[in-house]
Amino acid sequence: MPILHDKLSTIILAAGVGKRMKSKTPKILHRILGKPIISFVLELAREIGSAETVLVVNNTKDRIYDSLGNDIHYAIQEKPLGSGDAARKGLEKARSEIGLILCGDVPLLKKQTLIDLFDYHAQSSADVTILTCRMDDPFGYGRIIRDSDDCIAAIIEQTDATPEQHKIKEINAGVYLGSRNLLASALGQITNENQQGEYYLTDAIRDIAGAGKRVCGYMIESVTEIIGVNSKAQLAQVRELVKQEWFALLMKHGVYIEDPATTNIDLSVRIGDSVHIRPHTLIEGNTTIQDGETVGPFVWIKDGKRITTSNG
Repeated sequence: MPILHDKLSTIILAAGVGKRMKSKTPKILHRILGKPIISFVLELAREIGSAETVLVVNNTKDRIYDSLGNDIHYAIQEKPLGSGDAARKGLEKARSEIGLILCGDVPLLKKQTLIDLFDYHAQSSADVTILTCRMDDPFGYGRIIRDSDDCIAAIIEQTDATPEQHKIKEINAGVYLGSRNLLASALGQITNENQQGEYYLTDAIRDIAGAGKRVCGYMIESVTEIIGVNSKAQLAQVRELVKQEWFALLMKHGVYIEDPATTNIDLSVRIGDSVHIRPHTLIEGNTTIQDGETVGPFVWIKDGKRITTSNG
């Protein structure tokens, strides 16, 4: 991999209020098969070998500390002033030469995608590289504006785009890779003169490109990898995608899940060989299913204890 991990800081933006979740629980602490959304992104940062991870959080920080602990660095965005302000605070806290910015509510991004992004960044001699994707319905996403050299000239947010720009299918996936100092300097100069009155991270990208720096876009095909969780409906959608992948892995290793539609198994569950999971079975928490066991039907097991059965 071309990026030296001891020079890489991963900044995770997780300060969004999450109003659309309509919940007292901070958005990033909602769980997918027993695992907080943010844990997927934190694990990804560890998997790529980041020298440090900085998590940018809002004023619900105490609940987040209690859940995640102090093994990571935190930056605080006290007021919701936009992604540009959050990224600036995270980059100021970081110490490594290279900055990778991720979104804390996008749990499906793959390690290999980031490895490919790093490779492309190096091969393109880019100052900044952005992950992009083509979508048939790009509503709500920032549109990628490319110049005559196929480099990125700007990213236009949905609310600020013209009708013609709304037709652009290539969108910003919210992943940025580049010099920490370059990104931090550009973010320190942006304004909030836009319809939302917020500091856009994307404005820094426009200014970096405008200053003659090389901003490249690495386009991926998988739309599912960049799905963000901003509502209960999206939480359910992402949960189903994680479940399908998890069950496929379990069955590849010899677990027979008789009826996946009525079965739920937390990612923390340890399952032995030749296990048979009957329909309407829920297995959660710190639970181990030994080799050769049959579980269910109509069983709920949590932390190794049977909670309920068909007999009550």
